[in-house]
Amino acid sequence: MTIDIKQNFEWDSQLSSKNLVAANFWAPWCPYCSIFMPVFEAVALEYSQIRFVKVNVDELPDIASRYGIKGIPVVKFFCEGKEIAEVGGYYTKESFKNEVEKIFKDTPYYLASLHSVQISSRTANIISE
Repeated sequence: MTIDIKQNFEWDSQLSSKNLVAANFWAPWCPYCSIFMPVFEAVALEYSQIRFVKVNVDELPDIASRYGIKGIPVVKFFCEGKEIAEVGGYYTKESFKNEVEKIFKDTPYYLASLHSVQISSRTANIISE
């Protein structure tokens, strides 16, 4: 199942999840987006433990801008509000599923890496004071 994000508060709610979130940034005028959308929706049905959301960049340009979306389609992956990975362009169902599986398996590593960078930054600030 996929969720259409229509407002900023919906985005914020989805992004704060402890679950992995796959966000498909797209636009109705984009032919590659139209071709990729059924792939995104089909793969979403196979991963109940991942939230698959769709963000129309024309309707929510501030969200697209916040995450530096320059080309579409692009799927960004978030966990605990942090961006951990992205895949861009058109993928076949099998190749997109392989990417999702790899990111899903590596999510704990990505999070640990992000947390250690935050801790290192704080430690550096404390040492320099």
